[in-house]
Amino acid sequence: MLQRLRQYDVYTKGVEGIQERTTSGAIITLVSLVVVLLLFLSELGIYTTTEVVNRMYVDIDPQDTIMHVEVDITFLHEPCTDVAMDASDTKGNREVIVKSDVIAYPLENSEEGCRFTGYVDVQKTAGDINFAHEGSLNMFTFLEFLDFNSSHIVHSLRFGPSIPEMINPLENVHKVVVENFKIYKYGISIVPTQYTPLYGPSVQTYQYSVTEHASDPNENGRFSFPGVVFSYEFSPIKVEYIETKPSLLQFLTSTCAIVGGVFAVARILDGLVHSVASRKID
Repeated sequence: MLQRLRQYDVYTKGVEGIQERTTSGAIITLVSLVVVLLLFLSELGIYTTTEVVNRMYVDIDPQDTIMHVEVDITFLHEPCTDVAMDASDTKGNREVIVKSDVIAYPLENSEEGCRFTGYVDVQKTAGDINFAHEGSLNMFTFLEFLDFNSSHIVHSLRFGPSIPEMINPLENVHKVVVENFKIYKYGISIVPTQYTPLYGPSVQTYQYSVTEHASDPNENGRFSFPGVVFSYEFSPIKVEYIETKPSLLQFLTSTCAIVGGVFAVARILDGLVHSVASRKID
């Protein structure tokens, strides 16, 4: 048995002009091979795994950059004829809208309710997207305004294209507003984001966080129409995510270092073991 094991010893010893294979050398050789295999598999896993690193810097994109907003919202108690979509900047300027295509259609099997789905392209400046009571306020429509209910479902609200592991806080959000004649406002802080995949072009998009509250339409001293408002502003900091992985040259270099290092240490260890064993025999 020991004679068979000795044949695996690559660290042969010189004894009176010949090379001798030993049991200890064979054991060290087999252990070295196992260690090399495990380290190689670990290095292979690192080489085949894509890592995402991030960095932050000041956003220098111009304000006339176009931001694509996808929206999908349902009003639970208001017909489509009573709700309209609009967008403007913080000064009320509606010229920020570059293009929009939002379709409203009534809910099936219901006399009430309306779902709005589509997109709006706006300039990259702070502003509002409003879903509010349609029409003008006068003595004939005042009661309709008082009866307006802002209960809704935000199925989806996205700023820009999706990227891996992106979280949109406003996904399937149900809000029941008990009192009529209310504005439900979402305060959205948008972070410009760039995602650079390992292969292919970079993707420009936007992540966001959100706060929310309900208020009276005339809470700030001026009258506003009841409805749902998405009020957004931009962070001055831009985040970039970059996919990275080791190059083939790095992988080959690491593999060679592993093989050479393990067998070099094993060679030294085998020499020490053989030296100790020889002294005991003498």
